[in-house]
Amino acid sequence: MMKKKKLLETSCHFLMAEFWRGLTLGLGRSREDGKDPYCRDYKMAAFKMTVFANGVKGYFNDVTRRLKDSCVGIEFRPKAWRDRSKMCIALSVNFVTGIGHVFFQSKIGLLKGDHVHLMSEEIRDVDILASLEDIRAFLEKYPEYEKAAEAIAEEKRTEEIKQHKLAEMASQSIETIVPQIMSQSGYEWILESVYKGWGRGGIPESYILRVKTKKHKMIEITLNKNNFAEKIPEILNVVKQIEQLLEQTPFAVNIVNYGPGTRWIKGTENVKE
Repeated sequence: MMKKKKLLETSCHFLMAEFWRGLTLGLGRSREDGKDPYCRDYKMAAFKMTVFANGVKGYFNDVTRRLKDSCVGIEFRPKAWRDRSKMCIALSVNFVTGIGHVFFQSKIGLLKGDHVHLMSEEIRDVDILASLEDIRAFLEKYPEYEKAAEAIAEEKRTEEIKQHKLAEMASQSIETIVPQIMSQSGYEWILESVYKGWGRGGIPESYILRVKTKKHKMIEITLNKNNFAEKIPEILNVVKQIEQLLEQTPFAVNIVNYGPGTRWIKGTENVKE
Protein backbone atom coordinates (compact mmCIF):
# COMPACT_ATOMS: atom_id res chain seq x y z
CA MET A 1 0.00 0.00 0.00
CA MET A 2 1.04 3.59 -0.64
CA LYS A 3 2.18 5.71 2.30
CA LYS A 4 -0.51 7.96 3.81
CA LYS A 5 1.41 11.15 2.97
CA LYS A 6 1.71 10.13 -0.69
CA LEU A 7 -2.01 9.32 -0.78
CA LEU A 8 -2.77 12.83 0.45
CA GLU A 9 -0.44 14.61 -1.96
CA THR A 10 -0.94 12.58 -5.16
CA SER A 11 -3.99 12.36 -7.39
CA CYS A 12 -5.58 8.96 -7.95
CA HIS A 13 -4.62 9.12 -11.63
CA PHE A 14 -0.89 9.42 -10.87
CA LEU A 15 -1.05 6.87 -8.06
CA MET A 16 -2.40 4.32 -10.52
CA ALA A 17 0.14 5.28 -13.19
CA GLU A 18 2.97 4.82 -10.70
CA PHE A 19 1.57 1.46 -9.57
CA TRP A 20 1.30 0.00 -13.09
CA ARG A 21 4.62 1.46 -14.22
CA GLY A 22 6.36 -0.41 -11.42
CA LEU A 23 4.88 -3.68 -12.70
CA THR A 24 5.23 -3.27 -16.46
CA LEU A 25 8.64 -1.64 -16.91
CA GLY A 26 11.22 -4.29 -17.71
CA LEU A 27 8.77 -6.84 -19.13
CA GLY A 28 10.49 -6.83 -22.52
CA ARG A 29 13.93 -8.45 -22.79
CA SER A 30 16.89 -7.98 -25.11
CA ARG A 31 18.84 -10.89 -26.54
CA GLU A 32 22.36 -10.96 -25.13
CA ASP A 33 24.05 -11.66 -28.47
CA GLY A 34 21.86 -9.09 -30.21
CA LYS A 35 20.30 -11.70 -32.49
CA ASP A 36 16.89 -13.34 -32.43
CA PRO A 37 16.11 -15.94 -35.12
CA TYR A 38 12.46 -14.88 -35.10
CA CYS A 39 13.37 -11.25 -35.90
CA ARG A 40 14.47 -12.27 -39.41
CA ASP A 41 11.09 -13.30 -40.75
CA TYR A 42 7.81 -11.60 -39.92
CA LYS A 43 5.83 -14.70 -40.94
CA MET A 44 7.73 -16.89 -38.50
CA ALA A 45 7.38 -14.26 -35.72
CA ALA A 46 3.64 -13.95 -36.37
CA PHE A 47 3.32 -17.75 -36.27
CA LYS A 48 5.24 -17.98 -32.98
CA MET A 49 3.06 -15.21 -31.49
CA THR A 50 -0.11 -17.01 -32.56
CA VAL A 51 1.04 -20.31 -31.07
CA PHE A 52 2.01 -18.52 -27.88
CA ALA A 53 -1.34 -16.71 -27.67
CA ASN A 54 -3.25 -19.97 -27.98
CA GLY A 55 -1.52 -21.18 -24.83
CA VAL A 56 -2.59 -18.17 -22.75
CA LYS A 57 -6.01 -18.86 -21.28
CA GLY A 58 -8.57 -16.33 -20.08
CA TYR A 59 -7.53 -13.46 -22.36
CA PHE A 60 -8.68 -12.21 -25.73
CA ASN A 61 -5.69 -11.87 -28.10
CA ASP A 62 -4.99 -10.38 -31.49
CA VAL A 63 -1.92 -10.72 -33.76
CA THR A 64 -1.50 -7.84 -36.22
CA ARG A 65 0.80 -6.94 -39.11
CA ARG A 66 1.44 -3.32 -40.02
CA LEU A 67 3.64 -1.16 -42.26
CA LYS A 68 3.66 -3.67 -45.12
CA ASP A 69 4.43 -6.54 -42.74
CA SER A 70 7.57 -4.88 -41.41
CA CYS A 71 5.98 -4.64 -37.98
CA VAL A 72 4.18 -7.48 -36.15
CA GLY A 73 2.44 -7.18 -32.83
CA ILE A 74 0.35 -9.13 -30.36
CA GLU A 75 -2.00 -7.74 -27.73
CA PHE A 76 -3.96 -9.21 -24.86
CA ARG A 77 -7.16 -7.97 -23.20
CA PRO A 78 -9.43 -9.49 -20.55
CA LYS A 79 -11.77 -12.05 -22.09
CA ALA A 80 -14.95 -10.67 -20.49
CA TRP A 81 -16.43 -8.07 -22.84
CA ARG A 82 -17.23 -5.60 -20.03
CA ASP A 83 -13.60 -5.69 -18.87
CA ARG A 84 -11.99 -5.53 -22.30
CA SER A 85 -11.63 -1.74 -22.26
CA LYS A 86 -10.03 -1.75 -18.79
CA MET A 87 -6.66 -3.25 -19.72
CA CYS A 88 -4.48 -3.98 -22.73
CA ILE A 89 -0.88 -5.20 -22.89
CA ALA A 90 0.95 -5.65 -26.18
CA LEU A 91 4.32 -6.51 -27.70
CA SER A 92 5.24 -4.93 -31.03
CA VAL A 93 8.37 -5.75 -33.07
CA ASN A 94 9.86 -3.77 -35.95
CA PHE A 95 11.80 -6.10 -38.25
CA VAL A 96 13.65 -3.25 -39.97
CA THR A 97 15.21 -1.90 -36.79
CA GLY A 98 15.01 -4.97 -34.54
CA ILE A 99 13.45 -2.78 -31.87
CA GLY A 100 10.48 -3.97 -29.81
CA HIS A 101 7.99 -2.07 -27.69
CA VAL A 102 5.88 -3.22 -24.76
CA PHE A 103 2.69 -1.19 -24.48
CA PHE A 104 0.36 -1.17 -21.51
CA GLN A 105 -2.83 0.77 -20.87
CA SER A 106 -5.28 0.60 -18.00
CA LYS A 107 -8.39 2.26 -16.63
CA ILE A 108 -8.31 0.40 -13.32
CA GLY A 109 -8.96 2.76 -10.44
CA LEU A 110 -9.85 5.72 -12.67
CA LEU A 111 -13.08 7.66 -12.73
CA LYS A 112 -15.36 7.69 -15.76
CA GLY A 113 -13.97 10.91 -17.24
CA ASP A 114 -10.29 10.07 -16.70
CA HIS A 115 -7.97 9.16 -19.56
CA VAL A 116 -6.37 5.72 -19.67
CA HIS A 117 -2.85 5.21 -18.39
CA LEU A 118 -0.52 4.49 -21.29
CA MET A 119 3.03 3.23 -20.86
CA SER A 120 5.56 2.24 -23.48
CA GLU A 121 9.02 0.73 -23.14
CA GLU A 122 11.51 0.36 -25.96
CA ILE A 123 13.60 -2.83 -26.17
CA ARG A 124 16.61 -2.89 -28.47
CA ASP A 125 17.64 -6.25 -29.97
CA VAL A 126 14.38 -7.64 -28.64
CA ASP A 127 14.17 -11.29 -27.63
CA ILE A 128 10.62 -12.06 -28.76
CA LEU A 129 10.02 -15.35 -26.94
CA ALA A 130 11.58 -14.15 -23.68
CA SER A 131 9.49 -10.98 -23.83
CA LEU A 132 6.34 -13.02 -24.44
CA GLU A 133 7.15 -15.16 -21.41
CA ASP A 134 7.48 -12.00 -19.32
CA ILE A 135 4.03 -10.93 -20.51
CA ARG A 136 2.63 -14.39 -19.71
CA ALA A 137 3.93 -14.09 -16.13
CA PHE A 138 2.30 -10.65 -15.88
CA LEU A 139 -1.04 -11.93 -17.17
CA GLU A 140 -1.03 -14.84 -14.71
CA LYS A 141 -0.73 -12.40 -11.83
CA TYR A 142 -2.94 -9.72 -13.36
CA PRO A 143 -6.05 -10.54 -11.23
CA GLU A 144 -3.88 -10.07 -8.13
CA TYR A 145 -2.48 -6.79 -9.50
CA GLU A 146 -5.97 -5.58 -10.37
CA LYS A 147 -7.22 -6.14 -6.81
CA ALA A 148 -4.20 -4.28 -5.42
CA ALA A 149 -4.78 -1.34 -7.78
CA GLU A 150 -8.46 -1.15 -6.89
CA ALA A 151 -7.57 -1.23 -3.17
CA ILE A 152 -5.20 1.73 -3.61
CA ALA A 153 -7.85 3.67 -5.53
CA GLU A 154 -10.49 2.93 -2.90
CA GLU A 155 -8.15 4.01 -0.08
CA LYS A 156 -7.44 7.23 -1.96
CA ARG A 157 -11.14 7.97 -2.45
CA THR A 158 -11.89 7.21 1.21
CA GLU A 159 -9.09 9.58 2.24
CA GLU A 160 -10.44 12.28 -0.09
CA ILE A 161 -13.92 11.95 1.43
CA LYS A 162 -12.40 12.23 4.91
CA GLN A 163 -10.39 15.34 3.96
CA HIS A 164 -13.46 16.88 2.33
CA LYS A 165 -15.47 16.43 5.53
CA LEU A 166 -12.64 17.92 7.62
CA ALA A 167 -12.43 20.91 5.28
CA GLU A 168 -16.19 21.33 5.46
CA MET A 169 -16.15 21.27 9.27
CA ALA A 170 -13.24 23.72 9.36
CA SER A 171 -15.01 26.05 6.94
CA GLN A 172 -18.19 26.04 9.02
CA SER A 173 -16.19 26.67 12.19
CA ILE A 174 -14.27 29.62 10.70
CA GLU A 175 -17.44 31.19 9.27
CA THR A 176 -19.19 30.82 12.64
CA ILE A 177 -16.53 31.47 15.30
CA VAL A 178 -14.56 34.31 13.67
CA PRO A 179 -17.63 36.61 13.27
CA GLN A 180 -18.57 35.88 16.90
CA ILE A 181 -15.12 36.92 18.11
CA MET A 182 -14.79 39.97 15.87
CA SER A 183 -18.31 41.30 16.43
CA GLN A 184 -17.44 41.82 20.12
CA SER A 185 -13.92 43.17 19.51
CA GLY A 186 -14.72 46.75 18.56
CA TYR A 187 -12.63 46.46 15.37
CA GLU A 188 -13.85 46.91 11.83
CA TRP A 189 -13.18 43.73 9.91
CA ILE A 190 -14.03 41.61 6.90
CA LEU A 191 -13.69 37.83 6.36
CA GLU A 192 -12.96 36.89 2.76
CA SER A 193 -13.17 33.39 1.25
CA VAL A 194 -10.29 32.25 -0.98
CA TYR A 195 -11.06 29.54 -3.55
CA LYS A 196 -8.69 27.34 -5.53
CA GLY A 197 -7.81 28.76 -8.94
CA TRP A 198 -10.52 31.02 -10.32
CA GLY A 199 -13.41 29.04 -8.88
CA ARG A 200 -16.02 30.39 -6.51
CA GLY A 201 -17.96 27.24 -5.66
CA GLY A 202 -17.59 24.48 -3.12
CA ILE A 203 -15.49 24.75 0.03
CA PRO A 204 -13.04 27.68 0.23
CA GLU A 205 -9.34 26.80 0.17
CA SER A 206 -8.69 29.29 2.98
CA TYR A 207 -9.94 32.54 4.51
CA ILE A 208 -8.35 35.95 4.92
CA LEU A 209 -9.39 37.99 7.94
CA ARG A 210 -8.69 41.70 7.38
CA VAL A 211 -8.77 43.88 10.49
CA LYS A 212 -8.75 47.68 10.28
CA THR A 213 -6.46 49.42 12.79
CA LYS A 214 -5.57 53.04 13.46
CA LYS A 215 -4.01 55.40 10.91
CA HIS A 216 -5.42 53.58 7.86
CA LYS A 217 -3.47 50.43 8.58
CA MET A 218 -4.80 46.89 8.13
CA ILE A 219 -3.79 43.47 9.44
CA GLU A 220 -4.35 40.28 7.41
CA ILE A 221 -4.58 36.84 9.03
CA THR A 222 -4.84 33.70 6.87
CA LEU A 223 -6.92 30.80 8.19
CA ASN A 224 -7.31 27.33 6.71
CA LYS A 225 -8.41 23.87 7.82
CA ASN A 226 -4.90 23.04 9.07
CA ASN A 227 -4.34 26.02 11.36
CA PHE A 228 -7.68 27.60 12.25
CA ALA A 229 -8.03 25.72 15.56
CA GLU A 230 -4.71 27.16 16.84
CA LYS A 231 -5.12 30.65 15.37
CA ILE A 232 -8.74 31.53 16.16
CA PRO A 233 -8.30 31.82 19.96
CA GLU A 234 -5.27 34.08 19.44
CA ILE A 235 -6.74 36.42 16.82
CA LEU A 236 -7.44 39.38 19.11
CA ASN A 237 -4.14 39.02 20.99
CA VAL A 238 -2.23 38.99 17.70
CA VAL A 239 -4.16 42.00 16.38
CA LYS A 240 -3.46 44.02 19.54
CA GLN A 241 0.26 43.12 19.55
CA ILE A 242 0.70 44.05 15.89
CA GLU A 243 -1.30 47.24 16.40
CA GLN A 244 1.06 48.27 19.21
CA LEU A 245 4.05 47.48 17.00
CA LEU A 246 2.64 49.56 14.14
CA GLU A 247 2.09 52.53 16.45
CA GLN A 248 5.83 52.51 17.22
CA THR A 249 6.85 52.13 13.57
CA PRO A 250 7.23 55.37 11.57
CA PHE A 251 6.71 53.73 8.17
CA ALA A 252 4.43 51.15 6.55
CA VAL A 253 5.26 47.55 7.36
CA ASN A 254 4.01 44.30 5.79
CA ILE A 255 4.49 41.07 7.75
CA VAL A 256 3.99 38.03 5.51
CA ASN A 257 5.07 34.41 5.19
CA TYR A 258 7.79 33.57 2.68
CA GLY A 259 8.47 30.39 0.72
CA PRO A 260 11.60 28.20 0.70
CA GLY A 261 12.63 29.57 -2.71
CA THR A 262 13.15 33.14 -1.44
CA ARG A 263 16.66 34.44 -2.19
CA TRP A 264 17.92 36.53 0.70
CA ILE A 265 20.71 39.12 0.59
CA LYS A 266 22.81 39.36 3.72
CA GLY A 267 24.60 42.67 4.25
CA THR A 268 26.40 43.61 1.02
CA GLU A 269 27.42 40.09 -0.05
CA ASN A 270 25.44 40.17 -3.31
CA VAL A 271 25.84 43.88 -4.05
CA LYS A 272 28.18 44.42 -7.01
CA GLU A 273 29.28 47.68 -8.61
